[in-house]
Amino acid sequence: MHKKHTKATVITHILSALLVLNACSNEPTTSHEVVDMHQGTTTQDMDQSKDLDDTQEPDAHQDAQPDTTDMAQDMADQGNTAVTADTIFAQYATLSTIAGTALISDKGVNGWKPEFEGADATTAELSRPHIALANTAGEVFIADKDAHAIRKVSTDGTISTFAGTGVAGSTSDESTPATSSKLSSPNGLWINSNGTVYVLDLGNDRVVKVDEQGMMTTLFRIGGAGAGRGLWVSDDESLAYISAGTILKTWTPEQGVTTLASGFSSLGNLHVSPSGQLAVTDRGGSKAYLIDKNGEKTHIAGTGSGRDADTGMLALEAGLDEVRGIWFHPQGGYFLATHKGGQIWYVDTQGVLHRFIHGDKDDDHAGDGEPFNSSGKKISEPRAVTMTPSGEVLITEHDGGYIRLVSKK
Repeated sequence: MHKKHTKATVITHILSALLVLNACSNEPTTSHEVVDMHQGTTTQDMDQSKDLDDTQEPDAHQDAQPDTTDMAQDMADQGNTAVTADTIFAQYATLSTIAGTALISDKGVNGWKPEFEGADATTAELSRPHIALANTAGEVFIADKDAHAIRKVSTDGTISTFAGTGVAGSTSDESTPATSSKLSSPNGLWINSNGTVYVLDLGNDRVVKVDEQGMMTTLFRIGGAGAGRGLWVSDDESLAYISAGTILKTWTPEQGVTTLASGFSSLGNLHVSPSGQLAVTDRGGSKAYLIDKNGEKTHIAGTGSGRDADTGMLALEAGLDEVRGIWFHPQGGYFLATHKGGQIWYVDTQGVLHRFIHGDKDDDHAGDGEPFNSSGKKISEPRAVTMTPSGEVLITEHDGGYIRLVSKK
């Protein structure tokens, strides 16, 4: 049974929902507008050590409470733009596996073999992949972390190495062919609208980019990546965000890397909405936040403990065990992936939770060819949830490594 909406929680609900509605506006913010929003951001953090202390004291930025002035009226004015879960769910069809065999789930094991090159992606072993993203051509890129490479699944379903050699190491910051350049535990990805692929090269404490000619260069050094996962880079490369353990960092060419917000337990992924709102997951804290230009946190989902989440609950009242993935839906609301909870959720524009795909924290892997929301557990320990430019949903699943896709009707 989910909790009833008490008078007190309805107020919180309204405030949270307004933020989500604003975050999911379909009026895109330009890269320069986003940069202007972050002028004067916090102190330089280039001396941050690579191994971050997860017991770090929380920062002075407490969870922000929005100004309630005219909030209710604003909510009413935007009510006619609310997007329901039924509207979103009706767009999707079946679940399938597009890459991975999950035969090896041990940490630190490289399961890639030469014969996987050019083979059907569903016959290739992945090594603790952490995220999958697609470009406008329909190609899917996978951060194959423990194999120290980026894989590409082509539109014909075959897989190949896009960057990295399969051996951990470092290569020059200057332009070199991506397939002969070494990576070390690549843990995050971003793809811009022009097709440039950005990689959070965790072990080398840097963000690199691979252009359309397949040449890799270093965009910037992070100066303490920690257990980095999330990455976002603006199309004009004037701004970037990096999840770096307990710290959320930002980068601009002028200021370099600075701290935007701190005091997290262990950051998961991050995403920027079409209107420029930044959202992050604190996996260790089992919560999700919006982060404003001053680094203030607004709590939008998760109670911080438990896994009692259920359809119909307010996202703020749901136990989202190790919530790790987040992705704004362009029509409104957003997806969440709970690592230990083992499920994909959709949070609508009213701040209400809806289960998108059922699963758990064990080794469930089922449902290929079935409707995505049919009964039964289909996934386990999702690491990331993203969307393709055409609107399909990609899920990166557990240590063994599967990439799942929810097709559109």
